[in-house]
Amino acid sequence: MKPCVVQQVNLTSDSKRSAQYQLKLLELPFGTGYVVEKLSGPAAGAKIAEAWYRETIEAAKEKYDDIVRKKTTRKTGRQYHEMPLLKEQLSLL
Repeated sequence: MKPCVVQQVNLTSDSKRSAQYQLKLLELPFGTGYVVEKLSGPAAGAKIAEAWYRETIEAAKEKYDDIVRKKTTRKTGRQYHEMPLLKEQLSLL
């Protein structure tokens, strides 16, 4: 069984290389916990992957929301904004 996507957001910046940030909140099979998974990097190029495990949905949601808030409310540095999901991406959820 593969993890179930609970929530997902795609963020992009107006940087020279159009930095992208994809964040997913996944429910693991058999009630074993949750993972917040991120892929980041330039639109065209290698991506960096990271993941954070949490035992409860509340803890996982808190981590997910914290990352989104930090990426979208910065006063300095790279500022990200949410991109709507494409129809192809929605069909994968």
